[in-house]
Amino acid sequence: MIEKFAAVIRDSRAPVVRDPRLLLEESGPVKIYYAPFEYTNPQARLVLVGITPGPTQMLTSLNEARRALLGGKSGPGAVRDAKMAGGFSGEPMRSNLIKQLNHWGFQDWLGLSDAAELFSSARHFIQTTSLLRFPVFVDEDDYRGTPDMTRHPLLRSYLLEHFVAEVRALKGAVFVGLGPQVQTVLERLARDGVIGKDRVIGGMLHPSGNCTYRITYLTGDRRGPVPHATNPAPYDRGREMFRTSYLGR
Repeated sequence: MIEKFAAVIRDSRAPVVRDPRLLLEESGPVKIYYAPFEYTNPQARLVLVGITPGPTQMLTSLNEARRALLGGKSGPGAVRDAKMAGGFSGEPMRSNLIKQLNHWGFQDWLGLSDAAELFSSARHFIQTTSLLRFPVFVDEDDYRGTPDMTRHPLLRSYLLEHFVAEVRALKGAVFVGLGPQVQTVLERLARDGVIGKDRVIGGMLHPSGNCTYRITYLTGDRRGPVPHATNPAPYDRGREMFRTSYLGR
């Protein structure tokens, strides 16, 4: 798909968030924009699943693709570079994600010393993705799960066309849903037979900045009071299930 938008990405006027030149489709207040997130890593053992790329991830991926294209790379090469740079990029998002992965023991499962390596030297182990592959905005604001992507015709079409294709392409990987909304959709897809229940790992929090205080508590010593609106039970249950099933602990 990058070939369709390569001229815009290379243009002297660099793309911006919600750039009208990158609009893919719209339905009422729902708008879907192109950003180069279509690369699938065939070696992935771990798939980290969000809802949809946010503004930071959109801009990071577009800027990386722009550098690659202007530097003479092919479209597929630019998409690969953009996906590597843009997936769960920005702070504190990436740090929040790494904290949880280390706390659960994914680094041990993959034979690493630190989960941070997944975003550098061990990038071949992971696929970063979203239920909705391309950035979605509602009334010019970030999409946070409303309207329901499994019922909204346009969003459902993107879920089935792109994410389900990734599930089928990555047959040997496990899928970690980041946040309860993602987990709900993954469980629904498992009930529909799209993905095996044994390939879905739930309980992690979405690593957005809004969850930083919760993640700090959950991955820390927990001697203080439980933070407001924090329920440790799903996180602890998911962590225990992962460690039992994959680490034998």
